[in-house]
Amino acid sequence: MRKLRVLAVAMAVVLLLSTTSAFACTAVYVGKNVSEDGSTIIARSEDQGTGAYNKMFLVVDRVENVPGRTMDDVQGFSYPLPATTYKYTMVPDSSGAGDGPYMGACTNEYGLSISATVSAYARPEVEKVDPYVEGGLREAVLTGIVAATCKTAKEGVEKLASIIEEYGSEEGNVIMLADQKEAWIFEVYSGHLWAAQKMPADKVAVFGNQFMIETVDPADTENFVYQKDLFTTAEANKWTVLVNGKVHLAATFGEPREDYSNMRTWMGHKLLAPATAGEYKTETLYPLFYDPAKKVSALEVMDVLRNRYEGTKYDASLPGNESLRVIGVERQSQIHVIQVKDNYPKEISALQWLAFGNAEHSVFLPNFSGITDTYSAYKVDGEDYNSNGAYWKFKRICTLAEQNRSFYGQGVKDYWNFYEEDLYNDMKTAEAKMIKLYAEDPAKAKKYVTDLHMQISEKACKDADHLYDNLLFFMMDRFGRTAQKLGGPFVPEISLRDAAADKGYTVKWTGNTKPIVLTNGSSSYSFTLGKDTCTVTKGGKSTEVKLSFAPLEKNGTTYIPLDLAMTL
Repeated sequence: MRKLRVLAVAMAVVLLLSTTSAFACTAVYVGKNVSEDGSTIIARSEDQGTGAYNKMFLVVDRVENVPGRTMDDVQGFSYPLPATTYKYTMVPDSSGAGDGPYMGACTNEYGLSISATVSAYARPEVEKVDPYVEGGLREAVLTGIVAATCKTAKEGVEKLASIIEEYGSEEGNVIMLADQKEAWIFEVYSGHLWAAQKMPADKVAVFGNQFMIETVDPADTENFVYQKDLFTTAEANKWTVLVNGKVHLAATFGEPREDYSNMRTWMGHKLLAPATAGEYKTETLYPLFYDPAKKVSALEVMDVLRNRYEGTKYDASLPGNESLRVIGVERQSQIHVIQVKDNYPKEISALQWLAFGNAEHSVFLPNFSGITDTYSAYKVDGEDYNSNGAYWKFKRICTLAEQNRSFYGQGVKDYWNFYEEDLYNDMKTAEAKMIKLYAEDPAKAKKYVTDLHMQISEKACKDADHLYDNLLFFMMDRFGRTAQKLGGPFVPEISLRDAAADKGYTVKWTGNTKPIVLTNGSSSYSFTLGKDTCTVTKGGKSTEVKLSFAPLEKNGTTYIPLDLAMTL
């Protein structure tokens, strides 16, 4: 979550009117015992104060025995790095954004993944006693410091604690760290006060911009660590809030609950454990961790991060709800879902799904953490629109789709959902191959996952360009026409080969004027370029169906309507 220093004066005015920041993020955690595939999942949306905010995806190489280096922030903070630092991936701001690197999410060569941060805010009296430290640790650099210097989640917790002890913190933050053994949540309450909790493997969590750690037994050092004066400072200043005889940290140090953040936390319950959600109440201290109704997949986590309160009276599409702060906000810049898997080699311990733009109308693309380089479109720098950049390729589709979510946007969502499900299934085969290759030769495995990243990214960028052109033409063609002449909503074109392969169909094609036949067992689809009908045969019965548009050929690729592909 972003706190742009260049907006400090404007923000000061806003904060006089409201305790809520203009910027925000939402986080999701799924323990390995309750995830669909046994992976630990940490996920977060990075939301900006503006809708156009370029992000990149890069690999930072390992550095051996080069002393004297530092990790620097724009406000003067400088942290001395050890002579040897570790390789890691990151999702930084463009270099001219002006507020520091903001690595966003990192995975390193020792199997540590970190997502930081969800900004959160302390009670005014807490900040008065232990104010934030100008020039202290910020979200802008903390992910990179931890990824470059730590091998485990617990070591990352200890590193953060030591830095805050020495330098102080300039902001309140919630951080998630995970390795193949365990996961931790780390909360920074004020300039020097902090606490961390081991996240249970059999629970899930979804939360907005608020502190969430609940009741704590100070003697439980296996599951909790905290700043040495945390409890005595609270007691001395009469802040302590007890629940069932134990100190409730969120209530003790955090600002009172408000709709901006708490409604997102409630919606997490509604999505993952609906029987426990109840009616939303602003002041409720919803639990951080809880049992999901069923095991949760990475695909479902992606949908949580797209959510706009659909199916509730707070649905953002309903009149009067336009100002509600939803999870799937339009000013997202990058959204990551990191799966840490026990059966992966430590050096390639995670599968990170990364979306640029708005999760609602973008696509999550998979990247194994052992990659040694990233696709060229992810390296395009700059603050201005550049159609060569991955961020801009996906963000521009979101911008068009969200002009009319039902007429334009639904087709885009369907297209990317189809795409993600295909990739999700492909990764099951890819991970088995990666594990086998790593056992033979780690270098081969790293080359394989890097090549795979390049192939997936290049194809997705090309497909995004086609989808953008397809949607833009659809919108231009209908601009200025009356509702009666608009016809049906946008249905994307999808590659025939992709659709057939995804659904297990073979393609028989003998020329543009002859039928193209897709076959899978006793099922078949027969259609011809330029004709908007299709003969569908299933169970020995043939039916002629009307298509949204006639299949067509562009630049050597045959395209069919997405709604046809979804019926295969």
